[in-house]
Amino acid sequence: MLDKQVSVRDELISEALKKLLKKKREIILMLYFLDITKKEISVCLKLVQSTVHYHKNDSLRLLRKLME
Repeated sequence: MLDKQVSVRDELISEALKKLLKKKREIILMLYFLDITKKEISVCLKLVQSTVHYHKNDSLRLLRKLME
């Protein structure tokens, strides 16, 4: 992603992330593992910020469910 390799050391989180759609996974990785802002992500992925916000919230909800 963005020519960077992102390591997720926690196996449970890693497996849950793999089950997300690519765009949702990219947004979560950018936000929480690469410390990229929503504004920067919206420019990079050519999305409006509200869409990035939606995908973030939906992804976190899905991750919680997958990790139960």
